[in-house]
Amino acid sequence: MLSETASARLATPITVKFDELRAREGYNPQKESDKFGPVWRGGEWHLRDITNYMTTAAFTLLRHAADNREQWLRRFYEIGKEAVRPRKNGELFGFIGADLCLRETLLQGGVEFEYLDNYVLDGKKQVSKRWVNQGRVMTSEMLIRMDQPYGSFAKALLERQHYPNLRDSSGNPIAPYDVTAHTLPLLYGEEVIPVSTPFEYRQLAIAQPDIPCPRMSGVMVNTTGQKPPFAIYKSHMPSMDEGWTRWWFNSAKMKNHLLFSSLEDKEVRKGHLRSTYKTIVFPDQAPRAILNGHRNGSMPSEYTGGLGQKGVKSLKEFVEQGGTLVFLNRASDFAIEQFKLPVRNVVGGLERTDFYVPGSILSIELDAMHPLAKGMPKESIAWVEDSPVFEVVQTENSSVGASAVKIVARYAANQDPLLSGWLLGGDRIKGKAALLEVSMGQGLIILFGFRPQYRAQSLATYPLLFNAITGKWWENAAGTSP
Repeated sequence: MLSETASARLATPITVKFDELRAREGYNPQKESDKFGPVWRGGEWHLRDITNYMTTAAFTLLRHAADNREQWLRRFYEIGKEAVRPRKNGELFGFIGADLCLRETLLQGGVEFEYLDNYVLDGKKQVSKRWVNQGRVMTSEMLIRMDQPYGSFAKALLERQHYPNLRDSSGNPIAPYDVTAHTLPLLYGEEVIPVSTPFEYRQLAIAQPDIPCPRMSGVMVNTTGQKPPFAIYKSHMPSMDEGWTRWWFNSAKMKNHLLFSSLEDKEVRKGHLRSTYKTIVFPDQAPRAILNGHRNGSMPSEYTGGLGQKGVKSLKEFVEQGGTLVFLNRASDFAIEQFKLPVRNVVGGLERTDFYVPGSILSIELDAMHPLAKGMPKESIAWVEDSPVFEVVQTENSSVGASAVKIVARYAANQDPLLSGWLLGGDRIKGKAALLEVSMGQGLIILFGFRPQYRAQSLATYPLLFNAITGKWWENAAGTSP
């Protein structure tokens, strides 16, 4: 059971009037229904109300399960029996894909798969792709069948999502509960083939598959013993994307490969950043939050104010002296505005009826000759959610010329960019830029119009971010590329 509860202001009580409650996600909180109830009449909402609400829901579920034990067990048995039944012609039989980055995720979810030796598909004999090291087969293509206990889970992860075009009575798109795409093969940069008919195959015996995910095989700069030259900006207004970015670089897979510092407003405003740092990354965050932070009086003074113009000046000096600033997703709008770059966000300010992409996977084309795209294929994906889309424009107020801007990635001009999820107004972004490099002084400003490290899942675009940070993502990587 998933339960989420309306928050207080951290631990500070809030007051909500009954007429301030708004309908959302298929229910009206002012009316009792099968989806909502009992109705709350408004008033003060405390931290204790949150914990009471959630413990009540949890114990209600346990009590219901205890009182209806037989029905719960019978239903679970029926679900399990349906999951493992043999599939018929025309039904999804399974997926064929490489055993590279997907294996670990599938295993964690209890998904079973088989390694293929050879097989007959559509009347043609196929020999499985294999990865060999010194004559030993490390792994091969795998078959993920649907007739297994967690087949539906595997299907949800592997297939592409086609989110419905849901509108309210005024024609406005109805926001999803979370996001609209979670297709792991696209996020991981791997191909899987759905198979709708049972087929003949022979299994390959592999005792212990041993091949690293190619998206994680790069060797990065280790600066043990000295202050890391790489920093992640950490606003006092919490950013979920900052937390994900910091979590990823602290994870076991990255430990001892890329050491970093958290950079707060006070240190930025102090200046002289170039003497300490080579690269600073700004995770996805609203420009106003970065610039202004918490208003004075709402927090202790040391946590208010944001970067301010003093911080902007310090960052500009950092770039001009040879530093690199990397801005992710909405943070790119901050850079465009504050550094007066010759770039325009072509979807900025548009109504949702004109352009809307609430967490989807889009296709991009890369300039494979550009250093930022080293180790990347010519076509890849972008995780797009409240994201800017760029156009190079020269104005009188631009701090640098348009010739200082290089387009590293763009959306295709002649095809629908949507791969999985929901996109309204896709024609508006055809041929527009998704990743830019801007030269300023001796340094660089890199603008991502997407989240290349989305929830530590978008492995397909990790090289772009790591190239932006260090320029050494594929150095000493055994000459392999994904």
